[in-house]
Amino acid sequence: MPDRVALRGIREQRGLDAEAVEKHAKFAAGRLLEFEAGEREPTRLQMQKLADIYGVPLYTLASHTTPMLAPLPTDFRKREPAPASLSPAGVKTLLLSERISIFTSQIAEELGYRPVNLAPRVKQANSFKARATELRRAFDAWLDKHRIELGFSGPPEQRFMGALRLFFEVQGGIVNVNDAPSADYMGFFVEPLTGLPTIFVNRSISSKKAQLFTFAHEYAHALAGEDGISNPFRARNSLERSCNVFAAEFLAPMESFAEIVEGLGRAERSDTTSLVNAASSRSLLSKHAAAIRLVEGDYISRKDFQAWRSVFTSKPKAEKEEEKENTPSVAAGAPHAKRIGELGYLPVALAKLAIDEKIIDPFDVADGIGLSPKLQERAFKLATKRFEVAIS
Repeated sequence: MPDRVALRGIREQRGLDAEAVEKHAKFAAGRLLEFEAGEREPTRLQMQKLADIYGVPLYTLASHTTPMLAPLPTDFRKREPAPASLSPAGVKTLLLSERISIFTSQIAEELGYRPVNLAPRVKQANSFKARATELRRAFDAWLDKHRIELGFSGPPEQRFMGALRLFFEVQGGIVNVNDAPSADYMGFFVEPLTGLPTIFVNRSISSKKAQLFTFAHEYAHALAGEDGISNPFRARNSLERSCNVFAAEFLAPMESFAEIVEGLGRAERSDTTSLVNAASSRSLLSKHAAAIRLVEGDYISRKDFQAWRSVFTSKPKAEKEEEKENTPSVAAGAPHAKRIGELGYLPVALAKLAIDEKIIDPFDVADGIGLSPKLQERAFKLATKRFEVAIS
């Protein structure tokens, strides 16, 4: 059997360890290296698993030459940003978002779809903080007009998140909220050469407020045109800190945040933990984001913050578990609505238009964005309704 050059070369370009790929694909130990060396013939199913992980068409894996793949986005979690090195699951999720982005871009072009610019002055602002202020002004004006008709439900942070992602998508972007390995990223922003700007928010261990902060952080990346993966709660370089400044100012402008803090009672301000909890509960900020905001407002010292953070980060799922206890219905929702949340409103709404125009069929939608035919009718109805309200 011939040496499978492409099979090995594509894995190496994706920066993936053979053992990690084997574990993710549920292959026997050493099996992938046997495939790559031509010592054993993989089945079609095994090859399809690898194609899905690497994000390439099946036929490329059998080639005698290795295609040149675009490098993975920059890893902004590092002090010196560099191309990302991810787990197989992390690569697969990232490439799936890019696939949805490219598919949606293609049907948008066929439809002649043109997004609406709801915040034309934002990019003219000369700092991240100024962009946040201008974006919040535009978003609030838009939301005040459409809040009731949009009909978002749930706690304030969930309603805000739903409205903000629709605001972003009406302007030609895509927002995916789904599970991914937390060790890989909390979120990312990508804009493929032939795709649409796409924000991904990892929901696997984050509370709703932490997801919202991550989204706002990635929104700053989108405005700056900086593709890459992030963990906003571990900002190790100037760009990440600037994106956090944007997110904090957008979600909790310092003037209104100060009013919240200074209106707290003595018991709520008695120690750092009580103060962080109270500030978070009365704002749109997660506990971690609220703690950072308290440092910025000189309400707690950096030393107090570091002491609090060391305890808080020792239990990464604690905030999400507390959220579930306080609002048990937070994860509830109809399957079609949940799927829209994972895929984004824009891909679903444009898919419906493309089917109506007979450009694609329901099976193309299932293949292109992963929306199953049984969910399509209800998903199309909800996405279309909200899009129509958002641009009215």
